[in-house]
Amino acid sequence: MITVVTGASSGLGEALARRLAARGDTVVAIARSRERLEALARAQPGIVPIAADIADRAAVETAVARVEAEVGPIGALVNNAAVFAMQPLQDQQPAEIEAQIATNLLGTIWITRAVVPHLLRRRSGRIVMVASVAGIRGIPGQSVYCASKHGMLGFADALAQELLPHGVLVSSLCPGAIDTPLWSHAPGDGGVPYPGDLGQALPLGEACALVEFLLDRPPGTVCKRLIAFPTNEWH
Repeated sequence: MITVVTGASSGLGEALARRLAARGDTVVAIARSRERLEALARAQPGIVPIAADIADRAAVETAVARVEAEVGPIGALVNNAAVFAMQPLQDQQPAEIEAQIATNLLGTIWITRAVVPHLLRRRSGRIVMVASVAGIRGIPGQSVYCASKHGMLGFADALAQELLPHGVLVSSLCPGAIDTPLWSHAPGDGGVPYPGDLGQALPLGEACALVEFLLDRPPGTVCKRLIAFPTNEWH
């Protein structure tokens, strides 16, 4: 199967790309950093690197068309790319606010919109949204991130109902803190505590296994939303 993974140059996206390629998938790794993607492709056979910013609609449409023409039919999409800031709203710069909405919400919509017609034509496919517990509750210091992830889940829930009659399954993963570089920015400068011990985040391997579980659901089973977090958190 050809699986597109966004945000694949680091963190969960990189780990997932490696894991899926190792099991035999052809993984199209999309991220902004060409150098990191090319290094990933050299390290793990089965990975096709494509540098693109998912917040750029034209770039996303070009990337998806290239995959279909040069790599083959897309079977699954994992929307993993994310931008994160953990500060009180008044301390976040306009560029930080815009980046979170542009990537986490609009970027997810743009690439999904580009992929969906191909899945509909084949009447099969999987879409997994890597959302967050920040999409199901409000967390102080993450107001904009929460807004972007709430929007992502609303988009996913509506899209799942649109696509289900056509053989395309949409699922969402809502994890707590995952042991990735994303959380290196978590403390911020505003003194806003995270509701958990970041030293005990979900291991990457466990988070990857949850995405695999959603990708591998049989056609007759819908897993709308999977919520998972470390035992030192509660959401």
